Amino acid sequence: MPPAKSGEATVDRAADFRFASWAPLRPYALGLYLTGLVFWAAANGIPTQRELVILWTCGALACASIGRPPREILQLAIDWLPIVAVLWAYDLTRGAADSFGIGVHYHPMIDFDSFVFGGQVPTVWLQERLYNPYAVSWWDVAFTLIYTSYFIVPFALAGWLWARDRLAFQRFTRRLVTLALCGLATYVAFPAAPPWMASEMGLIDPIHRSVGRGWEVIGIGTASLFDKGQASSNLVAAVPSLHTAFTTLVALFLWKRVRRRWLRPLLLLYPLAMGLTLMATGEHWFFDVALGCLYAGAVMAAWSWWERRREAKLPAAPLAPEPEAAG
Repeated sequence: MPPAKSGEATVDRAADFRFASWAPLRPYALGLYLTGLVFWAAANGIPTQRELVILWTCGALACASIGRPPREILQLAIDWLPIVAVLWAYDLTRGAADSFGIGVHYHPMIDFDSFVFGGQVPTVWLQERLYNPYAVSWWDVAFTLIYTSYFIVPFALAGWLWARDRLAFQRFTRRLVTLALCGLATYVAFPAAPPWMASEMGLIDPIHRSVGRGWEVIGIGTASLFDKGQASSNLVAAVPSLHTAFTTLVALFLWKRVRRRWLRPLLLLYPLAMGLTLMATGEHWFFDVALGCLYAGAVMAAWSWWERRREAKLPAAPLAPEPEAAG
């Protein structure tokens, strides 16, 4: 592409300056936008469908981009559309992954959990102590919120990274999409029943799928998750737990970005809380949770290795000439 003529460059700079004059509107636009989101969630439920969460996230980023040149706002769509496309295809395929004729696995996860925990299945043990069919406890509310955060936190983090560091955004979303595809491949090759389904088959003691009980106290629900979303999803996609994998990825990716090292271990509380939630509500086995952590660690390590190798092959920046000594 030929270099821009001086007149064209002057016009571009003038246009950029004109758009920059709108920058003071950012906080007001963002405030109105977030207020609208709160009212929308109160009426329709917390947005949890991936496409819906990404749409709201990109809307917030568009408000935060007021005053920037239009080409930078266009970059917002260019960066996020491939993620939406891949995750949309993932959701469509995930719902059909149990229709390939492969038998559903029940016993490997039960046997593994029983072996690790001395003959006791963690989900059964936890529900015997935490589940009360007659009352909703504070931990039921916590379990519901922690579970729901899986649908929001990774994409909110991606939006925050896009606004601050586009390279970090690209690195994080590579890992996120790779994890989703690895999970899908496993669902197809190894359909596995969650604990609540094994309980219905009489393979373990009775347990309840209780992850949504907290909404009874909170008073609002979620948009397209616990009713339509769960009804249309693949019910035998338990291995690995992508809830654990995504939350572990968030913790690992932010590890070095937390400057105060003593705060870093706090990041691990998120995947640990998610794992406890999944087992206590009958959604996943310990086997699924452990495998989700391993998937996240493997994807993180593989991409980090590739990025280091790629950076090592890049030509080094030329050194600036040393200033001549004064005569």
